[in-house]
Order: sequence, then structure tokens, then C-alpha cells
Amino acid sequence: MTLIKKSLEHFSGGDFPIDEIQKLASNTAIKEYSPQEYFLRAGETSRKMCFVEKGLFRLFYTDRNGKDFTKNFKSAGQFMAAKASLLLRSPSKLSIQALENSTVLCFDYDDVLQMAEHSFRWQCLLRKAADADYLEKEKRESDLLFYDAKERYLNFIKESPDWENRIQQRHIASYLGMSPETLSRIRKNL
Repeated sequence: MTLIKKSLEHFSGGDFPIDEIQKLASNTAIKEYSPQEYFLRAGETSRKMCFVEKGLFRLFYTDRNGKDFTKNFKSAGQFMAAKASLLLRSPSKLSIQALENSTVLCFDYDDVLQMAEHSFRWQCLLRKAADADYLEKEKRESDLLFYDAKERYLNFIKESPDWENRIQQRHIASYLGMSPETLSRIRKNL
């Protein structure tokens, strides 16, 4: 329960009453993932949202030909979920896979929604998680529209310098909207 309290307060910056944490803890699971293990596969319906305690995950789509496209990465201190699957209660188009040994706290989304109905703290927590996801999405979209491949790569290593050594080059290239060969040329010329 201490881990849950610490994680919630780390993300929200707020203090959660012990009775609310106990209520959530009764249906919270601490899960560990090995590299390449899936939190969620496309086609599965998700009812969980997680707080990444340690490690790194890749969120990606796979087309009909088996080619995947990296949407995002999630690391320690961030909430992670297949939002469309949660909100629409439908099979996910997104897959979520661990890239390294990772630990997450998994919450039942319906439990969190129920707590948010009765607590301003939980409403704020959900809003902060949604705001963080929105800002990540908007930044990525604007980077793809306004910057060339080299600028996108330089922004990536500036904003997340430790990720470059933790993520395969092909996944970074996919995330940045370029081929692995283009990324290799950019890195070689820096």
C-alpha cells in the first residue's frame, strides 16, 4: 500500500487519504514485465490503467502487413493505458509491450472512475493523466508537421536523453516518422 500511496502522490503532487488508498489497493496489482512481454495486445479489451513504477514500454499499432508504427513510449512516473479501449469499452487497436524489465501498478479503470465520482482528488488525478497524454500527443503531431527528420531526432534526444540507449533504433525511427536508414544517416552525420 505504501507503493501505491507514493506513486499516486508522485504523479499528482497531492496527498491522498489513507481510506481512499486502501479502497483502491484492494483491487490493485503490482505486475512485473520482462523485455518483449505484452501488457496488452491489439484486439484485447483493456479495463486497466497503470502507473509505471520502473522500466520502459512501447505503445504501437500494427498494419495488415505486419509493419508496426510506434505511437509513444512510457517510462517511470507516467500513467499508461490503451485509452480508446478504456473509454469505448472496445478491443484495442494499440499494443503495449515492455522494452526492458518493468514494474507497474495496475488499477481497475472502473474503480478509479467510481472514486472520481466522490473525490475531487481522483478527478484531478484523472485530469492530470489525460492532460499529460494530450500534451504528448500534440507535441508529437507538431514535431511531425513542423520539423525535418534531423530536428525531430535532435528534439528526441534532448527531451529524453536516456531513451536513446534503451530503445532499439528501429523503434525510435518509427516513432520519429522515418526509416531506420534515415535515422542511421542522421546519427552518423552528427
